[in-house]
Amino acid sequence: MRHINCKKGSRTLFPGLVLAAFVLAGAGSAWGLQAPPAAAAPAAKSATDSAATAAAPAAKGNEKPTPAAPRMVTVGIPNLVAVLLFAALVFYLCNWVFLDTRFVSTDRVKWGLLVLGGGLAGLAAAILIPVIYAGLPLGVILFGGVSVAYAVHRNTLVTPPLRVLTGAHLVRIRRRLFGRTATEEAESGPVSGVGHQILFMGLDDLPVHVEIGSPAEQLAMNEVERVLHDAIVRRASTVGYLAKLTRGEVKYRISGETYSAKDVERPAAEHFCTIVKRIAHLDPTETRKPQEGRVRAIVATQPFELRIKAAGTVKGEQIAVRIVDVIASQLTLDQLGLAEGAQAALKDALGVQPGLVILSGPPDSGLTTTIHACLRHFDRYVNNVVVFEPHTDVEVENVQHVLVNQEDGPVATAEVRSRIRMEPDVVAFDAVALPEIAALLAEASKEHVVLVGIRAADVVQAITLLTALLGSARALADRLQAVTNQRVVRLLCPDCKEAYRPNPDFLRKANLGAARVDTLYRPPTRPAGGGGKPEVCPKCNNERYVGRTGLFEVMPIDPVAREMIGRGAGAADVRAYIRKSGLRNLQEEGLQMVVEGRTSIEEVLRAVKQAM
Repeated sequence: MRHINCKKGSRTLFPGLVLAAFVLAGAGSAWGLQAPPAAAAPAAKSATDSAATAAAPAAKGNEKPTPAAPRMVTVGIPNLVAVLLFAALVFYLCNWVFLDTRFVSTDRVKWGLLVLGGGLAGLAAAILIPVIYAGLPLGVILFGGVSVAYAVHRNTLVTPPLRVLTGAHLVRIRRRLFGRTATEEAESGPVSGVGHQILFMGLDDLPVHVEIGSPAEQLAMNEVERVLHDAIVRRASTVGYLAKLTRGEVKYRISGETYSAKDVERPAAEHFCTIVKRIAHLDPTETRKPQEGRVRAIVATQPFELRIKAAGTVKGEQIAVRIVDVIASQLTLDQLGLAEGAQAALKDALGVQPGLVILSGPPDSGLTTTIHACLRHFDRYVNNVVVFEPHTDVEVENVQHVLVNQEDGPVATAEVRSRIRMEPDVVAFDAVALPEIAALLAEASKEHVVLVGIRAADVVQAITLLTALLGSARALADRLQAVTNQRVVRLLCPDCKEAYRPNPDFLRKANLGAARVDTLYRPPTRPAGGGGKPEVCPKCNNERYVGRTGLFEVMPIDPVAREMIGRGAGAADVRAYIRKSGLRNLQEEGLQMVVEGRTSIEEVLRAVKQAM
């Protein structure tokens, strides 16, 4: 159970009410009625006897003496203030933990109760131990221990800009409380994004300071923030900017499609590229040679990484910004879009040690994302995992990312060989193309789990291409556990998708006649609204699709398929066996998504016919 089923206000006040009651009870117990000291009892008794003899000789000896008046003993004001300040700190941190666990998507009940228990134990030590100089430090240690444990745990779930108790975090707290020092003010300009909806941060986890030298540069700064914020909100993966004579042309790439955005007008267009370069710590005076830089952006508390490339063209300077959603890019196998049976088959194949799994797809099909999701399936703290890639856009935690350029030939082969000799438990290679590297991976599959990515249109072609690289089908068939092929399809906007009654002939041709499908969905045709303009969907901004998911075919290798691959059976024979065994191909998986109302027929056909 990850969430507490109660209202937000009660979730926020719960730890505070518990701690407030505890503090009041403890403070009340610190004020009490105590009897006079025992050492003074004999003297007091003697004085009382003498006075009674002189003043009342006739008093009866059997009467009980009047009890001594009680005396109020109070806690020192400084001690009480220290305990109350500690209680306020405990309340604040417990409340923050209850809210933060939801933000980082961790076990709210476990950590909330653990930190709350540490706070109660700390307060008990501070209040109940008579010596304040011993009880208060002990309470701080008890509560501080569980608080630091939670901080360490939550820092593993977020990106560096959102981590706490780090050097950069302490610097930000110091600047928030006391402002920047005179040296920092002199060395940096204003913080980019302050007062706006986007905040740029460097790789050192500190806000980026941009020098603004003129009103035109300030306009350009505002335009840069507007363009990048709008691109992130619209879920764009790439922003393209081309400086022209009279304006700056802006284009977004959203879900694989290119859309024109609002252009940047002069005079801001003249300084747009300069401001972007300053944000990415590039040389703004270099307008011809290509430059690359990285910067982070925070939008609505969500972290994004911006990969910035700048280069000169014959038409003007050009900027390309690749936007990586740091949280959304950390996908697991459960989030890729695999059907239940296909997901179970792939997980079973990954669990065979040693073994070989082929992951295939054409370019821009999300193959790298699938490879990373498969790597997250393994326990990377127990297993030594290494992945070879041509470039690294997203890093998988506790995985060795090795950059390999297969155009280097022998150099790339030597790098792969040396890494495999280090005895990794799991080896992955993104888009193998060299026969020497393919042979090394096939040999490694005899002792390790090996994931091989290859560019192919379907599972049969993937097997054929890898067999050609190896030169022998037997070397592939012995350890092969599964073969996958994939595409990426866009999902219909749930707010504006349009229902229609499908043609019976189409259902019959698509083998959907027995499914009794009465309604399918397609992108909407926008009716004209007021003033003759089409109505705008607030969900998709009239882009008709929102988000993407994977479309997969998974072929587990059974004994019959292994024997066919080992003896070099033709592609037609393998396809016939796949159909006979009942495995659904990409088109059939896509039609199932159409029946479920998740995407359209046109989108499935576009994805399946994607060219190599």
